[in-house]
Amino acid sequence: MDKGEQNVIDLVNHWAAYRATNPDADLTGFCLHYLTEYAQPTVVDSNRPVASPDGLYDEKWVESLSGKANRSLVEVRPEARLSALVGRLSKYAYFYSKKAMQPLDFKSIDDPVYLIVLVQMGTPKKSELIYEMMAEFASGIDVINRLIRMELIEEFPDDQDRRSKRLRITPKGLSVIQQCFPVMNRVADVAYSSLTEAEKTLLVTILDKLDRYHADHYRQSRNSDFDEVYDRMVG
Repeated sequence: MDKGEQNVIDLVNHWAAYRATNPDADLTGFCLHYLTEYAQPTVVDSNRPVASPDGLYDEKWVESLSGKANRSLVEVRPEARLSALVGRLSKYAYFYSKKAMQPLDFKSIDDPVYLIVLVQMGTPKKSELIYEMMAEFASGIDVINRLIRMELIEEFPDDQDRRSKRLRITPKGLSVIQQCFPVMNRVADVAYSSLTEAEKTLLVTILDKLDRYHADHYRQSRNSDFDEVYDRMVG
């Protein structure tokens, strides 16, 4: 049996295993699963920088950072590269969205997103909305107060605790959200139009998996120091 035939047999076995745990599986879902589970990692160049006894890298590593030497001398873990790319891409999206939102008198994309999440949550407290947005309390309060001044959301007394107040969207806020969706769609087009539909589907699948994973741990990690978070999530 040649290698090609063995690869086909392996692929069929992977399909059978996937089908056993996913009775409603289709070929598209399997292909996405296979690509995310069995993709080969990028091979790091074997010509790595050499560390001195004090833990510092040699001059070749410094030169590579400054562009004076081959950048492959700098060992970059896939995890670090992912973090850098996700952070950089979010800044691109923020840049585009800030421009797009200017005609609507929004300071940034955060404003309409707060409105959308508020509608989804119903009538939360300020702290609950800020927590859901994963924002710092001070910056979250700034956004909420700005939306109140714009008469897009309003406060009202909590029936269960008269000392506390809840938030709800106003009719004006609902109208503004409707205006926002076409604008947000255009921002998304600018940010992701270079990807094929298949690439978008694969990317969503991978990022959804990451989001579900971190959503669970985020709730447990709010009051933990980083060492505790690392031990729990990485071990």
